[in-house]
Amino acid sequence: MIGVIYLNGVIEMPTSKEKMEYIENWKKENTDLIKFRVPKGKKAEYQALADRSGAKSLTAYITSVLEEKLKEEH
Repeated sequence: MIGVIYLNGVIEMPTSKEKMEYIENWKKENTDLIKFRVPKGKKAEYQALADRSGAKSLTAYITSVLEEKLKEEH
């Protein structure tokens, strides 16, 4: 979590740049990035499927489907 910076007894909130640096650092330390390509037009179809399923994003939908498959294997 981004901490509050105390400077001469005054509470200073991190700048937008500091916040972005923190977020990027957190992503690098806690997540892996997976990129893949799909045929033209398929992304829209996949997004519509994710929307119909109620997923908050296409990434969340893909991740949930993969996690389901992993549970089936174990």
